Amino acid sequence: MRLFSFRMKDGNCIIIYAKDEGAAVAILKEMGVQNSAAGVRQITKFVASFALTDTGDLRTTLLDRGTLEQITLDYPLLQAAREHSFADFGSSNTDSQSQPVLFDDSTRQHRSDWKQRDEVLIGYAVQQERERFSN
Repeated sequence: MRLFSFRMKDGNCIIIYAKDEGAAVAILKEMGVQNSAAGVRQITKFVASFALTDTGDLRTTLLDRGTLEQITLDYPLLQAAREHSFADFGSSNTDSQSQPVLFDDSTRQHRSDWKQRDEVLIGYAVQQERERFSN
């Protein structure tokens, strides 16, 4: 048995445990979403936690970095946005190069500006990932 990650055209991902890729596709057909798949890859790791909520739902959290690394390969635009975001982060042009930077209102605003910019950038990448296979 193997694990298959299906990247869906809407940006979502479905993980299926099956004998082979054909059997995994058959499961997608049973679900009625076979035409929504944009790609499939075999993955070798999957670790998740399922937590029961007070409302009776199961909330899933991926716990293993290796699992995330395998799945995020299907989201290159989002990966690029995150790398760009973190690569750009640095000190402010107004920060003193010779004095310690104090956490004051100016620094707080600088941090807020970066956070807002990153949220917009990541949001745009998410939108692009959702639309990438929609045509």
